[in-house]
Amino acid sequence: MGTSQSAVARLESGKGRPSVATLEKLAQATGSKLRIALEAA
Repeated sequence: MGTSQSAVARLESGKGRPSVATLEKLAQATGSKLRIALEAA
């Protein structure tokens, strides 16, 4: 993924707020597609 072990640990634990770029890297590393959407309430 090209990121530090501590950054991955924060993602796994749900702590911190990852950037969109980090989420894109995670999606690519896991063969997933990142989708961000706003929906009406």
